[in-house]
Amino acid sequence: MADEKNFLTMPVAVIVAGALIAFAIYAGGKPSTLGTDSGTPSAAPAPPGTAAQPTLPPIGEFRPVDDTDHVRGAANAKVTVVEYSDLECPFCKQFHATLQQLSEEYPNDVKWVYRHAPLVQLHQKAPAEANAAECAAEQGKFWEFTDLVFATTQGNDSLDLTTLPDLARQAGVANISQFQSCVDSGKYDDKVEEQLADAQVAGLRGTPYSLVIGPDEQVVPIHGAQQYTQVKATVDSLLK
Repeated sequence: MADEKNFLTMPVAVIVAGALIAFAIYAGGKPSTLGTDSGTPSAAPAPPGTAAQPTLPPIGEFRPVDDTDHVRGAANAKVTVVEYSDLECPFCKQFHATLQQLSEEYPNDVKWVYRHAPLVQLHQKAPAEANAAECAAEQGKFWEFTDLVFATTQGNDSLDLTTLPDLARQAGVANISQFQSCVDSGKYDDKVEEQLADAQVAGLRGTPYSLVIGPDEQVVPIHGAQQYTQVKATVDSLLK
């Protein structure tokens, strides 16, 4: 009986050992710098008795703001916030409200530039929603549609994609047939992918990722969904 019991448990032991080895290989590999929602910046292990220090990538080159961007605020605003965001990221949903508040408080001094950075590893619906936002932009309703998507979804692929035409209608898109054809064709998939690539070069580690640009072209990165008071302090420091 003992031999039989050992024989039966041997395959289980092999499976468990294999799983442990696979996990060790996965955990020991190079950590990904892309594909996370960011509530706060990530931190590296710190020596005993010391505080963990953020390990954040440097700011890289990013595309200058131009007439292909979606901009909210005064064109001649002193401070520009370039945000890379994912429509199914729950932290992006939170930070969207923060930047809405910022825009309301600084209508003449801050302009907000929205760029797409859908992390398909986490949110499979996000690229389709980003394409739909661009389709709404064809009819002048980018911000209305984007605001509504964030207000509706709970994040993490919770939005029903079949409701996109209804959301577009609520956002004020007049020609729903044109909107639907645009969505179905994936017309702006390349544009969305180009903006994600731009975000990666600029230092994206997770979403949301924002670059606050001051009057003297000083650039301050914001990793994750920082609180409004922190964002406001950053803007005020650049306006001085």
